[in-house]
Amino acid sequence: MSSEIEERIHRALARHSLERIENGYRLVHPQGAGVSLLRLLPANVVRGELQVVSVAEIVAEYDSAGLPPFHATGVQRLNSWSVHGAYHLDNGRLRQTAQYSIYSNEPAVHLATQSILNAFGGQLPLGRSTALATASAAALKQQRAHHAIPGRWPKPLEEEALVAAATALQQRGLAASNSSTGVWAEFPLSGDCPSRAIDPQAETALLQVNVGVPHPIAGAGYLATISLPLTQAPVNSAEICARLNALELEEIDFVPRLGAWGLHTSKDLPGYCCFIPSTEPMDALHTTLLWWCVRRAAWLRERFWAAKIGLRLDASREGKPA
Repeated sequence: MSSEIEERIHRALARHSLERIENGYRLVHPQGAGVSLLRLLPANVVRGELQVVSVAEIVAEYDSAGLPPFHATGVQRLNSWSVHGAYHLDNGRLRQTAQYSIYSNEPAVHLATQSILNAFGGQLPLGRSTALATASAAALKQQRAHHAIPGRWPKPLEEEALVAAATALQQRGLAASNSSTGVWAEFPLSGDCPSRAIDPQAETALLQVNVGVPHPIAGAGYLATISLPLTQAPVNSAEICARLNALELEEIDFVPRLGAWGLHTSKDLPGYCCFIPSTEPMDALHTTLLWWCVRRAAWLRERFWAAKIGLRLDASREGKPA
């Protein structure tokens, strides 16, 4: 029995000329740009009162013609600009994958449905332009003009909404605050110190959601990030990001995989970002994105973070590293 979200997706796509494939849809883009795939993969994972009934998987298969070449490190740098999922290489060809777990009792049906449809429609056009834009400043300007998406909201999100989000985080025991354009919090990866403001050596991840942020290609929207307590990049930073992205896609009962782990700043530090394009503020989306970051940081802490050592991706996935 399909969920309400799946039924809404099928109704929305029925009016479009799409090839039906097993569990989903396929769209071949013109001029050899590539292929978009949407599959609604059956699942049956139960955790308490929560049940995952399917996983929406959105994939862009890029045609390499016209794209700049990307090596392993270059792909993870590209992921710092990703929209609608993580880039990766498949036999040397660029791909991008996003996932959204669909729950039987999903409280935010409209958000889930629209997020999946937006990813299916926008992943390849925006993703290809983002990849092309890395070639040069002129290419960036050209691709930005091609989409011509407004980089500012006509009316900003009310600051009271950001104050409320910070307060909710504080009530859950997290060090949190806000400005007029964003909310941030610290999440302990080891120990019990809640903030590096108290102990500069505390291992906390910085979670941030900034609103009305302009993306280089995709216009204005929400930018959620997770910064890890790293002072220098590990020698295998690109491999770490690729592995974290792959491990997220193995999860079923998990927050949406709409962003990517990638290399950030001039130091190529591993970190997470998720950009959600939006032409205007969307209710409490900033709060939702923050809790997605909290869940993702908790996953990282329990599975892959070792105190005073950092990320341990070679450790058992069944428990916290020793």
